[in-house]
Amino acid sequence: MRKITMILTAVVLVIGLSACGEKGYTNIDNAELTEMLANKGDYQFVDVRTSSEYYTEHIPGFTINIDYYKLEDDYSLLSNLDKDKPVVIMCNSGNRSVSASEILANEGFTEIYNLKDGIQGWDGETE
Repeated sequence: MRKITMILTAVVLVIGLSACGEKGYTNIDNAELTEMLANKGDYQFVDVRTSSEYYTEHIPGFTINIDYYKLEDDYSLLSNLDKDKPVVIMCNSGNRSVSASEILANEGFTEIYNLKDGIQGWDGETE
């Protein structure tokens, strides 16, 4: 009986983990973002808040600002991004960036990372 329970637990875990990959992006935390920022040339850092929010305060390294509310209606705003290069998305709290990450995944971007708590959860420096 114990063996069956262990097998069922493993199956549920594998199914759960594979379902996470279906969303098309990976949530990251502050430690993971800090590591990515240290390797800036390997990533495209995109802040999807409004330009007003961006210019008030942003995370150093996030040099691309694409307003999510404009992106919803105009996917051509993504034309300057490389679909084959990893993209790191952030917003204020992690909500708009989830939606933006889904748009990028649907548009053929292959490696997308979402800062899960946005700038509100960021404990590093800002500009």
